[in-house]
Amino acid sequence: MNILFVCPTWTDDLGVFSRLARKRNSQPPLGILYLASVAHKRGHHVDVIDADVEDFTLKSLANHVVKKNYDVVGITSTSPIFHKAVALAKEIKDRNGTATVLIGGEHMNIFKKEAFYDCFDFGFFGESDYTFDTFLSIIEKNSDDFTGMKGFIYRKNGNVIETEPSEKIKNLDELALPSMHLLKLDKYVMSFAKFRKRLYLPIMASRGCPFKCVYCSEPLTNPVIRFRSPENIVDEMEKWKQELNISHFFFMDSNLTLKRPQIEGICEEIIRRNLNITFEGWTRANLIDKEILLLMKRAGLIRISYGLESGDPRVLKIIRKEVSHEDMLTAFRLTEEAGIEPACSVMLGLPGDTRESVERTIEFVRKIPQILYSNFSIANPYPGTEMFKWSQDGTHGIKLLIKDFSEYRRYDHSPISVNDLGPDDLVRLQKIGLLKIHFTPKRILAAIKMVGLRESLSMFLNFLEEAIKTKPKGVKEKR
Repeated sequence: MNILFVCPTWTDDLGVFSRLARKRNSQPPLGILYLASVAHKRGHHVDVIDADVEDFTLKSLANHVVKKNYDVVGITSTSPIFHKAVALAKEIKDRNGTATVLIGGEHMNIFKKEAFYDCFDFGFFGESDYTFDTFLSIIEKNSDDFTGMKGFIYRKNGNVIETEPSEKIKNLDELALPSMHLLKLDKYVMSFAKFRKRLYLPIMASRGCPFKCVYCSEPLTNPVIRFRSPENIVDEMEKWKQELNISHFFFMDSNLTLKRPQIEGICEEIIRRNLNITFEGWTRANLIDKEILLLMKRAGLIRISYGLESGDPRVLKIIRKEVSHEDMLTAFRLTEEAGIEPACSVMLGLPGDTRESVERTIEFVRKIPQILYSNFSIANPYPGTEMFKWSQDGTHGIKLLIKDFSEYRRYDHSPISVNDLGPDDLVRLQKIGLLKIHFTPKRILAAIKMVGLRESLSMFLNFLEEAIKTKPKGVKEKR
């Protein structure tokens, strides 16, 4: 069969941030690359299109699907871009495309058959590596007997059937490596404040997260943590370096240093093989120390990002971050001392936030000397999170003001209000915060190095224009 996997664009609705997001945050779609390897192993022809790095409009993509006569088109989607997945599926059907259209991704993991619209032929939820293999084995026989399938949605006699969830995959080493060769590899470029730009690929060392942060859906969809072996992980890194000439890797795990023996094993294996690669990832500030940072540095770590989220201890407690400001400050100091570039994530509009707490967050981040740059996103109550439930009834002052997930934005738009902050207040404070945090000589230079002079100047001027506007009074009403 001729199979296509598609990831719709997510960066084109971010206002003044769109070009910056596309330039800095194009991430290869790892989930569908794993599924592509399943199909490839069964002897099918497989293509992958990542709309964020390829020149496809909705209509031209649908034309491409029909022209190439794909038998199966698999679409992955999160909630904010699910409307694009629906529009693409409808466009394919409207053009009399004969392709069987599959839908999966985080939105389906949450809503399942509620999101299984007529434009989709089959749906997948949960970990679909084995489910997809079973699905292919069935349709290869021209059968429509899906009895026994798990994590699967289909129609039978006019009824929508949602099966029981699939089991979590226990041995991740058994999975075939993702089909990275299907990517346009030259499109994925990582930039740094301290190091030269480099091509990169994503890599996954574990699945799941044991923590209970209220803004994350993993406590519901993926609470069972499982780990690949260090040897299996480094085998993959070595393979891509030899076959694809890629020597930088971005670990997509929620917490790279969660299991000490695993990260130590990864580093020791890289050093033993003398791979000469670099890597980066995310972790929690209370899951590192001087020894592990120095070992990771020896193995090739050049950047690590910590989730700060808020500069207000009361808000940190509400969102169950369970990391103290003292741990955060220590992590940044140790990271810089080890010669590793530190990065961080910060949010405003979290449950419990007020104008005062947001301003406290801005000051907290601004005064950490090791930070060269930081994102500063508006918290969105994503489906499947406890924060989403709170936004329905106003718990801790947060209220979701829209019903259409396509209006979710982390930048230049807010779908929420929280306590004394309306959506316009949050957008304004976001830009002011980004300006205050980054308007120092070394951070301006870091921004220029990462995104270029033109983009940096454009962003700073936009933020400055917002900062000199008249301060809005009170909470803005629903848009």
